[in-house]
Amino acid sequence: MARVLIIAYTVFDHDGRVKRHANALAERGDTVDVIALSNGHDGPQHGVNVIGIKMPRYRGASRASYVGSYLRFFAKATSLTYKLSAAKPYDLAIACTMPDAAVFSALPARLFGTKIILDIHDTMPELYRDKFGGRLGALGARVLMKMERLCAGCADRVLAVHHLHRLRLEQSGIPSSKIAEVMNLPEANIFEGPDVPRGGNFDGDSNHRDFVLVCHGTVTRRLGVDVAVKAVSLLLERIPTLRLRIIGAGDYLKKVEALATRLGVSDRISFEGLVPIEALPRVLQGASIGLVPNHDTNATRLMLPVKLLEYASLQIPVIASRLPTVEYYFSDQSVRMVPPGDAEAMASAIDELYRHPDLRRTLAANARDVIDKTSWEHQRRNFLGAVDPLLNSRTISGAGNGRPQSGATNISAGAAGLSDRPRQSGRVTRMMTSTSGRNETWNRLSR
Repeated sequence: MARVLIIAYTVFDHDGRVKRHANALAERGDTVDVIALSNGHDGPQHGVNVIGIKMPRYRGASRASYVGSYLRFFAKATSLTYKLSAAKPYDLAIACTMPDAAVFSALPARLFGTKIILDIHDTMPELYRDKFGGRLGALGARVLMKMERLCAGCADRVLAVHHLHRLRLEQSGIPSSKIAEVMNLPEANIFEGPDVPRGGNFDGDSNHRDFVLVCHGTVTRRLGVDVAVKAVSLLLERIPTLRLRIIGAGDYLKKVEALATRLGVSDRISFEGLVPIEALPRVLQGASIGLVPNHDTNATRLMLPVKLLEYASLQIPVIASRLPTVEYYFSDQSVRMVPPGDAEAMASAIDELYRHPDLRRTLAANARDVIDKTSWEHQRRNFLGAVDPLLNSRTISGAGNGRPQSGATNISAGAAGLSDRPRQSGRVTRMMTSTSGRNETWNRLSR
């Protein structure tokens, strides 16, 4: 059985991707340690040993504070990695972004023969450009693009979260043969099964109960929670029972709360904190519509929002911004799409679905069909197929563990369903670069 170390600047309980990967390894018998931010629930968790670093996660607007927070965490993670590896070497270390420089904290393990994977959750250059803007933002993005290539060069394998993300990494100079696609699909044991509460409220007589909109996850400007609040303010008379639940935390939360007060909709909106991933199906139960109101930015064009996939899994109909990656995986028959940043269009879509419960039901069923074409089980195989060739033959040949034999690999596009969609690289590039002229494109950033 393999010994695996995962390093992630995140809270383990709240990060579905890190948790899925750790659990997938632990469930097959591997020993898994996770170095993460502490939330008071460290130690063994279902076969995974969580080693918490006690420090707050910074969510403000200061560049210096962001860098300082990252440096403190990864300095401590680097020290822990060396001590743990010296005591008993790991077979594999997985460094999770952000930032890409997380991979450096795994390098002490390489001194003891450990293979390294860089799991790129988000693209740092685009996020930096969106967050800080201006010429300094553009300069920082170019520096981060070079850093991305350097960090990928320090790893034996790189994980991308979907196909367009893979194309973007290839555009930046990372060899295709080094990249594996592992999508962020909801885990079956959390979002599937007869006991999992389904969220969709398809009651035709909505006037006799609250019509509940939900938007969960990180509260930051690029994810467009402000658009959802503005849409609610436009619907006060048309939908008397309308409610919006904002579930999550982030650096934009206070501004959204102030916006709700200014627009006179504070009594229609509840602000709720982050919840563990296992609690989401219960927390989202009874929702009428899930909102994914992302603004059009360099970063969001590359996002396949996890919240969208979670709503689809729970059969909650979705209204989402029309952005390239969402369009690549979903059609207008499965997700009601609106122009990004357009509160009036979002309000009209909410009103339309409110008055047509059958349309909500159809959208939810079609989105669920998209999810069913693949599954976490497919992605789990892709993940293990990317991991196992890096492990030494002694580890891989363990009897009865269901792993590929030494040398087996599955790092191409996914096993089935969504991952088998036609690869229209030229079309994808045009889609990525044609949406508004407000930001430089990721192609330009890669120079």
